[in-house]
Amino acid sequence: MQSPTPERNAADSRGRRRLTRIAAVAAFSLVMLTRAWAVPGTSSVRIADVTPTSFSVVWMTDVAADPSAEVYADNAMTQQVTTGVTIQPQPAGSSRVAQAAQAKGIMKVRVAGLLPATTYYVRTVTKDQANTDSVAYSPLQTVTTASTVALYAAAQGLANDLMTLPVYVRPVDAAPEPRLGDLVILEAQGGGSPLSAFLGDGATAPEGILDLNNLFGIDGSSLAVAGGERIIIRIYRADNLSTLTHYRRVPQNSGAVSVAGPVKGHFADINLDGSVDTADFSSFKEQYRTLPNDATYNPDYDFVNDPEGSVDVREFGKFSKEFGRTDVH
Repeated sequence: MQSPTPERNAADSRGRRRLTRIAAVAAFSLVMLTRAWAVPGTSSVRIADVTPTSFSVVWMTDVAADPSAEVYADNAMTQQVTTGVTIQPQPAGSSRVAQAAQAKGIMKVRVAGLLPATTYYVRTVTKDQANTDSVAYSPLQTVTTASTVALYAAAQGLANDLMTLPVYVRPVDAAPEPRLGDLVILEAQGGGSPLSAFLGDGATAPEGILDLNNLFGIDGSSLAVAGGERIIIRIYRADNLSTLTHYRRVPQNSGAVSVAGPVKGHFADINLDGSVDTADFSSFKEQYRTLPNDATYNPDYDFVNDPEGSVDVREFGKFSKEFGRTDVH
């Protein structure tokens, strides 16, 4: 076997350098192609906070992003509405909360300057903060602004009650302001659109404050709630945590300006429909064997007071004794 000559060694070295350059160019091209085509994901898009002249749109994404929206007068998106309309990321009054929310990928914008009782079409615009060329658009959403506003005090002699909700904080989430920037979505029985509020905006995280006077009914007029109405509260948490869902009832109206918390129902009637049935069991089954630090853990299912706080056979035993009831109040 002949030993390699200096000329052969030099040729091999040049070949290896060419292959290295080709591989580097290919890798760079792949990165650039990926960056060009990768766009932020968009999920859980909801219309909220509808009034006669405004509404909000909320959603989640998978990167730190800047939120915006486009509004149209038609579903073909040929007539964009811009004159007199403002589109502002929320919360407008707290940059600290806004930065926390956007870093988590929790998006909310407020669209104002609209006409009452008018249908609009909106799509969200999500801009990746790390790559300004990466922009995602949601499917088109439809919203009809409310028609009339009636303050509770003028309509029924009721006060302007605020409702506050401290959301669940896992033991491993301990921080000076845990869950700052998470979003609360409240849907009311008979309501046409939900309310939304950021944790830490007007309250100390992990609490959010919602003004029940801002609820509107399906008919577009103010929705009066006196207490006892069923509400569904969803918490947008993003950062790889599941959206928590809580069933509650509106607190009784105090007759004076006050801040109250929502009211829990019977522990086994999870969806508060008056019966302990298969729908409740299906929800319980999804929580079975969860622990307080799990991403999906919901304290509503911790029926038994125990140090572990886990949802286990003890909760199942307590729930099973109530299964089949149709007289829950």
